[in-house]
Amino acid sequence: MTVSPPLIHRPTLAFLLPLFVFLVIVQWYPSFAGTQQAADGVVSFDTKTYMVMLIVQIAIAMSLMIWFRKVYFRHFPLNISPLSVLVGAVGIIVWVGLCHLEIENYVMGLVGWGRTSAERPSFNPFLHLPTVGWQIAFLVPRFVVLAIIVPIIEELFLRGLVVRYVHDPDWEMVPLQGLSWSAVLAPTVYGVATHPGEAVAAIAWFSLVTWLMLKTGNVWDCVVAHAITNLLLGLYVIWFAQWQLW
Repeated sequence: MTVSPPLIHRPTLAFLLPLFVFLVIVQWYPSFAGTQQAADGVVSFDTKTYMVMLIVQIAIAMSLMIWFRKVYFRHFPLNISPLSVLVGAVGIIVWVGLCHLEIENYVMGLVGWGRTSAERPSFNPFLHLPTVGWQIAFLVPRFVVLAIIVPIIEELFLRGLVVRYVHDPDWEMVPLQGLSWSAVLAPTVYGVATHPGEAVAAIAWFSLVTWLMLKTGNVWDCVVAHAITNLLLGLYVIWFAQWQLW
């Protein structure tokens, strides 16, 4: 009789801990709500606290990823397919297009519930931060988190741990292909739960990256696709002033 390994052991911590700590730190961020336009260098948003928390978040996430790097590369040797770049580029079209359709609010209106309350705050750093220095100081680490930290820790958690554990609690030798339907759907369920205001876009985008995972069996392809979509999303938000997608 085989015995499943304990849930909390080094490989589990490697795939779980960076995202867990990241999400805990997010809870300490000052709120964007009620931020007023910058005037005479005074802003209602607590910029300094936000910057400190953002830098701490990056430092801890990077430290944990470096600490556990041998676990990641033992489970998934580094290999990247050109298909990941294409999926990432298609992903931004899917995400932005479906977000702008606001299907969630349409459905909520049909059932008489009004607009969803899960929309993101529309924080515009060029409007709410008083100087170019503060704007750059805000945007650089924000893009590091958006295009580097989040894609790595979220995909390692979802594809490295969750889908394999859902498929088989004795998960360490489970490949990212030939998975059960419950395992395949797990990332999309996570996406909807973490993006309720963009549920339709989340269903489409997370399903697209799951298709990539099943196609190549490589977590690093999912990381690259996620990173490209997030980078392009950040650039889109700034270029077209679509701060509600921030």
